[in-house]
Amino acid sequence: MSPKTPFSRRDFLKTTALTAALPTAFNASASKAAVPKLVITALKVHTVKVNQRGNWYFVELLTNGSISGLGEASHGFTVSDAGGETRLKAELSAFFELIKGETPFVVEQFRQRGLPRARSGGKTAITAFSGIEQALWDLAGKALDVPTHTLFGGKIRDTIKVYANINRATNERDANGRRLIASFQKNAEGALKSGFKAVKLAPFDDMKPLKTASPEQIEADLTYAIACTEAVRQTIGPKVDLLIDVHSHLNRALAIETARRLEKANLYWFEEAVDPQTQPEDTKAITEAIQQPVAGGEAIFGREGFAALIQNKALDIIMPDVKHCGGLLECRFIAALAEFSGGIQVSPHNPSGPISTAASVQICAGMPNFSILEFAYGEVPWRAELINPAEEFRDGYLSVPTGPGLGYTLNHSVLSRHVQ
Repeated sequence: MSPKTPFSRRDFLKTTALTAALPTAFNASASKAAVPKLVITALKVHTVKVNQRGNWYFVELLTNGSISGLGEASHGFTVSDAGGETRLKAELSAFFELIKGETPFVVEQFRQRGLPRARSGGKTAITAFSGIEQALWDLAGKALDVPTHTLFGGKIRDTIKVYANINRATNERDANGRRLIASFQKNAEGALKSGFKAVKLAPFDDMKPLKTASPEQIEADLTYAIACTEAVRQTIGPKVDLLIDVHSHLNRALAIETARRLEKANLYWFEEAVDPQTQPEDTKAITEAIQQPVAGGEAIFGREGFAALIQNKALDIIMPDVKHCGGLLECRFIAALAEFSGGIQVSPHNPSGPISTAASVQICAGMPNFSILEFAYGEVPWRAELINPAEEFRDGYLSVPTGPGLGYTLNHSVLSRHVQ
């Protein structure tokens, strides 16, 4: 090729790993015959049995080539919803029809076609939409032989700080139905031994509803939750970050009072004392009244859902979930809005399986206002073996994979032992 000849996209692709096995001397017509257009051909949904809190649902987009794309659509319905799995799979099938026969690079086309259905279909539809979107980005990265974060502008960090959510692994209860404080302490200690430098729990989950509980019951529940928090702080010591999730069990007054009673525990954050989506004014009032940073937004969909909270600075830290917010691109848009509107930090919600974690890591790698990522600790001992290579966790951080796409493939030999 002479210096004056334009270097075309086809010429560029000849030099990449995508065409490394092809002859170096071929004309345009020959290249078309040798390299068929990569298109999406089929959808597989892998249902992984986890525990009483729900299954993991892995989405796999197959192609006419040797690669496939992975996403995760877990926790799109409550465990008590008997028809939830059927609806999820129906939604996944419907969204798949929007990309069947298309190339992996039609992400925005898919978004524009699918967003109306996702917006109107509730959490199950949103989760299905987000799972397909994740898989498209994985597939696009694999097709170009680059990590997905490269498609978002590259990474600014090589490791991602994570916290161990020990809540999902703590299930032993006392005679009153409350989870044992000693069990929380045991799991917190186990997380530290595994290398975590931050721990989260939800000690308010066993509270009786405020509308029906007596003042004495409410005080007893609060006293238990505070004692649990203080016990875990004592177990992990003063240097490990401690995060508390309230799961919207309080009201404005009780949240402010409780946060003040917890000041000695030196919390990293105080999460969702009330629902920020339905109670934005109370959320802002709590944020302004207490010493601890306030986090929330785990179930909110899209920029439109976060916009008012961000604009009003109702939260110190927002928590979009790549499974529920609309996928990777929407998560990045939300993070950019938070950064532009006053330096609000972003900590993606992720009490999920390894595919959602991989997708979250890719988007966090290049996020300037990233804070910390959630990791579901202790749910199953074979979690890391579900993917190749295994998750690389060291000293409180997950490594950003260097492989193409999300950086992983499914380990089908392990997967086959745990699918439903």
